[in-house]
Amino acid sequence: MTVKLLFYLCFSFFYCSSCLASLAEQTIYLTWQRSPSTTMTIQWISEVDQPQTSLLYRSIDSSDWMEVSGHTYKFPQTLTYLIHQVELLSLKPDSQYLFKFVNSSKCYCFKTMPCHLNSAITFVIGGDLYHDKQDDLVTTCKQAALLSPSFAVLGGDIAYAGSSHPLKKQSVERWITWARCWHREMVTPRGCLIPVVAAIGNHDVSGGFYQSPAQARIFSALFPMPGKQIYNVLDFSNYLSILLLDSGHANAVEGKQSSWIKNELSKRHSITHRFAVYHVPAYPSVRPYSEELSQKIRKNWVPCFETGGISTVFEHHDHAYKRTYLLQGNQIDPKGILYLGDGAWGVKKSRAPINSRRKRPYLAKFLAQKHFIAVTLKQDSQVFRAISCQGEVLDYYFRKIQR
Repeated sequence: MTVKLLFYLCFSFFYCSSCLASLAEQTIYLTWQRSPSTTMTIQWISEVDQPQTSLLYRSIDSSDWMEVSGHTYKFPQTLTYLIHQVELLSLKPDSQYLFKFVNSSKCYCFKTMPCHLNSAITFVIGGDLYHDKQDDLVTTCKQAALLSPSFAVLGGDIAYAGSSHPLKKQSVERWITWARCWHREMVTPRGCLIPVVAAIGNHDVSGGFYQSPAQARIFSALFPMPGKQIYNVLDFSNYLSILLLDSGHANAVEGKQSSWIKNELSKRHSITHRFAVYHVPAYPSVRPYSEELSQKIRKNWVPCFETGGISTVFEHHDHAYKRTYLLQGNQIDPKGILYLGDGAWGVKKSRAPINSRRKRPYLAKFLAQKHFIAVTLKQDSQVFRAISCQGEVLDYYFRKIQR
């Protein structure tokens, strides 16, 4: 047998084995709707003739499997697929669990978040993911997973499935391809699936900008949170709050959402780490500073961030990396807010700024490079690392948190 023939037979075996796995087994991913310390939401996509909604789960320290049923929803804009959801409740904090499909031997693993920040945690964040080929998404996912992050935050434009016309259907297949990649690649070296939470971007909605939640039904189904308004806040006990905002895609920046931000932040003065995540940047690195949505965010949201104790804001959309100086009242201020971004997780080619840096005095660092950001939190500090898809640390920033 020739080496070439042997290679062909081996490749065919593994390829056919992977084909035997159902779509459900290829698209499982985790997210949260409630407390990350005591709950976990498990989601997967299937064809319409595979309506299974039950799972078995157990603590890694237990041998007793418990069965739990969930819900099945039609995948919006298609009659071909279903979305399945099982939410596990009353879990132990900082604990590892196993789960599997009923009548299946293949197990999956996850870990709940701690109730207290007694030791450091790391999460990863980025936006603009499945922009080009799968390989551009996969290479960054592989590097992010190597860090064993506790979870991932996505800042919009996840599958680039949305259309520019509000009445045109989204590409369901691109969403499914993203889910397959995420399931396969976003696994820690020890085998735990990495939960994901997301903010919406213009390519996650039909119509892109100035639409309503009706044009974002796929995003809402894939990344469920309490309420129907798309924007929300996720609290990690008393140490971390993440505002997941809608920068003018399914909800207006001004008005109701702006008032909601102010109100929610007023409830969280005791939270040590307060972050905001959204898509269109208030302080862009590439696009014009004068763009309408950027102006609206600076006018309506930034004052809320400043009075509400937000320490760091993650922005995306520009397909580059930026770190601003600390900003307060649109001026450099050592007590101000750090703005990081600008969304280049899965883009093949980053963008260069259209204006000179001299015209963007708020920029402390700019790189036209594909990346994700790793955030490490301790009780009194934050560390941010911009990391390339080759694992190179492109930028490092340490910040002490004053209580």
